[in-house]
Amino acid sequence: MKNFVSPAPAVVIDHPAAVLFNSLPENHSSANAVKGNIIEKILSPYHIAIIAPKSGNVEFLKQDGRKVQLDLLKLRSHYDVILFNTINDPIPCFIKDLRKTATHCFTATSVNEPRNIPPGNTVNAAPANNTAIQTFLTADSLQLIHRKKNRNISIIVTDVSSVPLSMRNMNGIQWVENRLDKNSYFGLTFENDLITYNNTDRYFTNGVSFTLQAPWMSRLRSSQLMLPYRHTSAVAYSMILVQNMYTPKDTRIAPTFIDDRPYSSYLYLGYRKTTTDPFRKVRLTNEADLGYIGPYSPGAYLQTIVHETFPTNDKPQGWETQIRTDIILNYNLKVEKAIIQKENLVLAAAVQTKAGTLYSQAGLGIRLQAGRQSPYFGSVSDKKQDAWQYFFFMESNANVIAYDATLEGGVFNKDNIFTIKSSNISRLVGNSECGIQVRYKGTGLELAQHYLSPEYKHGLWHKWGRISLIFKL
Repeated sequence: MKNFVSPAPAVVIDHPAAVLFNSLPENHSSANAVKGNIIEKILSPYHIAIIAPKSGNVEFLKQDGRKVQLDLLKLRSHYDVILFNTINDPIPCFIKDLRKTATHCFTATSVNEPRNIPPGNTVNAAPANNTAIQTFLTADSLQLIHRKKNRNISIIVTDVSSVPLSMRNMNGIQWVENRLDKNSYFGLTFENDLITYNNTDRYFTNGVSFTLQAPWMSRLRSSQLMLPYRHTSAVAYSMILVQNMYTPKDTRIAPTFIDDRPYSSYLYLGYRKTTTDPFRKVRLTNEADLGYIGPYSPGAYLQTIVHETFPTNDKPQGWETQIRTDIILNYNLKVEKAIIQKENLVLAAAVQTKAGTLYSQAGLGIRLQAGRQSPYFGSVSDKKQDAWQYFFFMESNANVIAYDATLEGGVFNKDNIFTIKSSNISRLVGNSECGIQVRYKGTGLELAQHYLSPEYKHGLWHKWGRISLIFKL
């Protein structure tokens, strides 16, 4: 809960870098642009990251774990650039002293003694209330920076529109920039087999989900469960609440328990991280789910209310035989790679897996998306997207099924009235979805039809429709 008490800094830097002031508010001028070009030219031999944060709050993370926080808005009238080597405190300086300061900060002329800033250097000109500046690199410190083994470093930037994404090459260092999506969205999805060209009212019969995406979710402890991505990319975090229900072929009669699906419903809360890499055309989605299956999920209540509301529907018979209460712990991973990516066309291949007490399966898939759309794998530029977006999509998957709790019951609670035997489960199941999405300034509507092959011996093909509402907050 500590993360909610103290707001996280806008930029976290834990690698050798130079921080410019020219992108701060009221600092956008031709003179500052010229300064930025001069600084980049002077520092080019050192192959360090040059950062121009849009926010004034910057946190420098040293190799010993200590943190130094600086407010650039207070320093901008005193200095032109801040140098940081990960060993010592960040060094503010003027352009006129930059070459000498950078030499002491990022190169070695002696390997025996610590380096002190020469008299008259800009560090001694720091304001009285500024953090004291420490000495420069020791011999051991220099070996850390110039070692041959690659060192993974990362920077988290909350403002996706501040500067374009870029790949950087530095000697002995792998630059990793994870750009955090600042946009917030709320989504509402309703799925039902009534939303088809012929009503089936069987198997997967209804689903409701609520999704919230927001940048503050990156600070939750559950983010530690998400897989890291070791390349420059954009990331978005979201949470999803899902309630799904399943029924036999005919809910108007009591279950026969022969060649049929058991009643089941579940409710879970998921935490999701979506990473898009526009350079490698890769999209990584991983999700951790926690919930329960069984009577405490309001599946029986919701379906009974719906059927009693509409006079053409009969009250469902047999919910008392549903899968008994058990815990849901699941981890899902999906990796997509572009085969074709053009402005109005995307064709991508996917590999995905689910492991846990609800579903355990793995599969391959393919996705086609065509129309006026934001880049599916992200963009390297900060170009503003079109207000109107509309596209068609189609996705097909083939999955190898190891376990399905909605058919076989929970992993821990075996006290079920009826389940399908493991030997009768279809081990290869295919599913497809096609639909359209229309958005205006981030808010929009998505309509889709879903098709599913038989999930067990003597089972039937199934289909249902989906309606999703997306709101930009």
